[in-house]
Amino acid sequence: MISRTQALVCLHLAVLLFGASGLIGKIVAVPALSVACVRSLIASLVLFGFLSLRSRPGKAPGFRDHAGLLLLGGVLLAIHWWTFFEAIQRGTVALGLLTFASYPLFVALLGWLLLRERLRAADLIGCLAVVAGLVLIVPDWQFGSRAGQSAGFGLLSGITFALLTLINRRLAPSLPALNIVAVQTGVAGVLLLPVAAGRLPAIGGRDWLSLLVLGVLFTGVAHACFTASLAQVRVATVGITAALEPVYGILLAWVLLGEQPSAAMLAGGA
Repeated sequence: MISRTQALVCLHLAVLLFGASGLIGKIVAVPALSVACVRSLIASLVLFGFLSLRSRPGKAPGFRDHAGLLLLGGVLLAIHWWTFFEAIQRGTVALGLLTFASYPLFVALLGWLLLRERLRAADLIGCLAVVAGLVLIVPDWQFGSRAGQSAGFGLLSGITFALLTLINRRLAPSLPALNIVAVQTGVAGVLLLPVAAGRLPAIGGRDWLSLLVLGVLFTGVAHACFTASLAQVRVATVGITAALEPVYGILLAWVLLGEQPSAAMLAGGA
């Protein structure tokens, strides 16, 4: 069992790695579908390897009882990661991260529409704030423009992640979080493989190394660190810290790629 201080370090490291993953999608000369496919397959292998090292005999979770939701979650994860990297490649890291970060808006609305969860006044205020932020963030909403396309894919990434969040909320009482992620990343990778396979042989050695880092460090290790922190850190703290993902990603893109966000984008992100 790790200490609370170690758990906080793990949590921030995980969120930093999540935020930095968008940079890999930007620097590699690889289509977004292929990036999402390779990331999913490598991350699934890493997570299942990690789980096998720490598992105890007779403690295997009941995957068969939840196969339908796990499969649906894998489909949504495949779409989520494809659209996430598509948003970043068509625009900037900041624009992709910030439009994806609108997913709490969709979680609230979908929870109301699908699960009949009551919307509180604070939820409505939060939704309006997200909408106002999106208006400031996106410089051009016409889908024919690169910024408009990036925003569209970023919002679709947010919607699919919101649906995935609702599914995983149903699965969480029955299965460990890391097991859920391991299965869903594997399903996502397998689903994307037939579409991405034809382009994989054309990927260069340097890009393969970048994708390996993306799958192992920025996904597999990040999820392991994130899950390890949950035992010692309050849920509210986890939620607030996770909101720093676009902040870390934008700062790294600014420093490493020279992508300086505009004042309007910073205001919208805030």
